[in-house]
Parts: sequence; structure tokens; C-alpha cells
Amino acid sequence: MKASFSTRGTSMIKSILNLVVIAIIFSASAIGQISCANSQKLVCQIPFSTGVFGTQGGTSVANANGLAQVFNSSIAAQVSQLPLTSSSGGTVVLYKSGVPTTYDNLGPILTDRAQTVGRHHLFLSFAASQFLFTDIDGLDISKLPFSYVAVSTDNTTNIYVKEQLNVHFKVDQYITIATFGLTDKLDVSMILPVERVSIGAATSALTEYLVNKTTNVGQGPFTIGPAYSPGTASGIADITFNGKYVVKSLERSTFAAGLNVRTPTGDDRNYLGSGAWGVNPYGVFSYLARVSPHVRLGYEWNSETELNPNLVHPGRNLALPGGLQYDVGADYAFKKYLTFAGDLMGNQYQNAVRLVLSQPTLTFINPPPAPPTSTTTVTLPSVASVNSTYWINDLSVGFKWRPYRTLIFSGNALFQLNNVGMRSRPAPLVGISYEF
Repeated sequence: MKASFSTRGTSMIKSILNLVVIAIIFSASAIGQISCANSQKLVCQIPFSTGVFGTQGGTSVANANGLAQVFNSSIAAQVSQLPLTSSSGGTVVLYKSGVPTTYDNLGPILTDRAQTVGRHHLFLSFAASQFLFTDIDGLDISKLPFSYVAVSTDNTTNIYVKEQLNVHFKVDQYITIATFGLTDKLDVSMILPVERVSIGAATSALTEYLVNKTTNVGQGPFTIGPAYSPGTASGIADITFNGKYVVKSLERSTFAAGLNVRTPTGDDRNYLGSGAWGVNPYGVFSYLARVSPHVRLGYEWNSETELNPNLVHPGRNLALPGGLQYDVGADYAFKKYLTFAGDLMGNQYQNAVRLVLSQPTLTFINPPPAPPTSTTTVTLPSVASVNSTYWINDLSVGFKWRPYRTLIFSGNALFQLNNVGMRSRPAPLVGISYEF
């Protein structure tokens, strides 16, 4: 069913502008650096709140700070660029010599195509997906080794600590999209994600070695019992606004240019958002047929975020990693009411924080009753951070089913093809959409 929305066009534009203003107001709290004093935010509690030390061997131990920074940037970069569902409709109506022709190919699922929904048409969709992360930069997050050094309160002893973390990290995402055709060539969209983040960390027993800073005489190992720290958060994530304009349209092929603007409305300190503005210009080409190929190329720019602090210049923040984006795919109209979709997708992360495994050693002199010349060497495996540029490549496969007019159901699975960044299990998605 196609209905005219000419009387609602002005109110639709005003509503979108009001949402942009609200997004700007909410995002003001995302500027600055994180203070974890008495904070219950996930970024402060997880995953290193388990590494709190008391008194061991007669020495008061100071807590080690700052290790969560190796996680925050990776999480923010990944959360900010999770694939979203398409903001375009299903069937497309074109005119050949004034005669309307309907193409029953229902289009892609996790990316956009060049065609617009049409003047004063409204497209609404809702989708739910889940990301269960299992690895970070090739390291299993269920057994991450960490080692670090603290100093006793009397400044006489170094306390070397090693532990292994079992981290659980899951994001449930619910996405609502509204697309309105201002003209036959120009669409505007709002993408509203709501997320539930579940994260927790369990430690195996922490092991400590106490080494005198002057004599290099050491004691240990001492063992502190295991601990577990869970946390959850829910709320609106980063809202995205999109505009798409058809630059050239032929009988079957269309080229369009667009701009995505991501607003930092999500609570980044609870991993619900990136804490950064994002600007993503792109171009997209589509060819309409029973098998319809499409290509989308874009580039992501991001602002600074408190989740990516500058470790060289404390007190400053760095921009969230961004870079080139691509999508190459095709949709196959198996039946008038059923389309299969497949896409190869990629996101580049320039100068991004990555984790690597290091295994330094510690050698100290054994205290009495061991012989005075005896020494002990222990390995302190740990993850450390480096900066590099990398790609995350994904394969998306799914289907769209149209049981009635413009009502469309969709199902999809997303597979990450390389083990870099935050890697998840195959991510399922289900959705429903309707065009008025």
C-alpha cells in the first residue's frame, strides 16, 4: 500500500532536526576524560576490578591502575561500527516510457542500495541482533594473561603480580530505522539503536612476588583467591542520521551519494556508545535484475573520545580509529516474495590500539633459608598494547521474505573472516519492515 505523506513532510523534517539537537545536548557529557572515583560504570569496574590487592607478606599493596585502557579503545571502535540493517525499502518501482515496472528483488540486509523509497514515502524497520565476543586481536578473552607491578606504600618493595582473566562480553542490539523520501531522489533516515551490554571478568588465583627495590631479595609466590565481577547496562546507543541522494539513475542502474552522521548519545562509560562523533560519506551503486549486484565505498572519520586516552600526553584524548569501508554483494530474487542476499564487508581501523602477547621474566634473590647466592626466575606473561592499521572483514548471508504487499521479514548471519580486533561468534539478526 502506497500512501501520500505530503502533509507530514514538514513535521517529519522538524522531528528529525529536534532529534539532532537532543543528540548534541546528550553528547556534551562524552567530552573529557574518565574519572573512576566512586564510579559504578562498566568502564571502571570491568575487567580489572578483580585485581584489588590487600596486605600480603606484611606489605601493603597499592592497586595497579590503567590496564583497562587496552580494552576501551578496541571496544569503542568495534561498537561504533557494528553493521546496521538497510535503510531502504523492498520492491522498487521504476518507470519505462511512463509505465511503472516493479522489481521484486527485495534488496540487501546489512547495507544500503542506491535506490530511494520515493517522494513522501515512509519506510519503517526493526531488527534485533546479538554479538557474543570471543577473541581480541587473536587472543582468547576467556584466558587473557596479565602481569603488572605495584609499589608498596613505604616505597621499599616492588610487587609483581600475574593473573589470568576470563572475560565475557555480549551486546544485544535492537535497531529501529525510519526513512522518509523528501523527493524522488533524496532520502533522510534516522537509525536508533538500543543496546544491552553484559560484561564480566573472573580471575584465576592472583600470584604475587615481593622484591626489595634495593637488595633484589624476593619472597613469594603468594596466592590471593579468585574473584568474579559482573556488570550489565542498557540504554540508547549512538544515534545515526543519514541522507542519501540519487546522482544518476538509468533504466536498471543507479548511483547515489550519502552521508552518515553518528552522534555520541550512548553512554560510552557503560560501553553503550563510542563517546565520539562519526562522519561517514559514501557512494553506492546498484544494478536491478533478478540477480542484483551492488557496491558501496565509504570513509569513516571520528572525533576524540575518552575511551581512547593519549598515553604519551596524559590528560588528552585521541580520535577513535576510522578509515575506509567497503561492501560488495548481490541479491538473488529466488521468487517474487523471496530474496537471498550475500555481502562481503570490510572496515579499516587506522592507527588503532591492538593487543599483543609478551612474556618478560623476573629474576630475584631467594630470601633465607635459601643459600645467599641462589636466584629464582619466573615468567610474567601479559598482554600489551601496540598501534597498527588493520581491516575487519565480514561475510553476511541471509534472506528476505515478503508475505504481504510491502511487509518484509528478514533473517541474517554475520561471519567475521579474520581474527583481528574484537571478534564475535556468528551474529544472528532478525528483522521486520514496512513501507507506507
